[in-house]
Amino acid sequence: MPERRGVLHSRSGVLLSLGASLLLILIRPLAAAESTADVERIQALVDRLRGELGLAAPVAVVVQPHVALIVSVEAPTSGEQPFVLALEQRFLARLSAEELDAAVAHELGHVWLFTHHPYLQTERMANQIAMWDVSRESLVSVYQRMWEHGGTRNELETVLGP
Repeated sequence: MPERRGVLHSRSGVLLSLGASLLLILIRPLAAAESTADVERIQALVDRLRGELGLAAPVAVVVQPHVALIVSVEAPTSGEQPFVLALEQRFLARLSAEELDAAVAHELGHVWLFTHHPYLQTERMANQIAMWDVSRESLVSVYQRMWEHGGTRNELETVLGP
């Protein structure tokens, strides 16, 4: 009888393994499709806000499982490449539409500073530029979400001004 139990256990383990593999095969394309839809939606937002800010510099969007700064923008390494705005997938899922607008506007504030005054990069200045298009309250909400997500905490007065 113990052998038989072992065989059944072995078979159920194989079935579980096959089931898990099948589930992963089915989920991966869904996650990829969701990520592609997110990128397209955010890219449209970026392009709209770039126009409102008068930014000629191209900005490409990427959504990744892990982004060290949760949301960040990286300057191009050559004149032909775009800035890259990276968003962490889990953090993105937590944002409302208004918070996403604020997060993107903040990062585009960094792009604006880089293209106009490359040596004056501060969080506060990026937020002042972001507030040309979004409310202070929406930026406060983004910072609170970031801190809940594990981002480095700072005083709101420091990053947003009085």
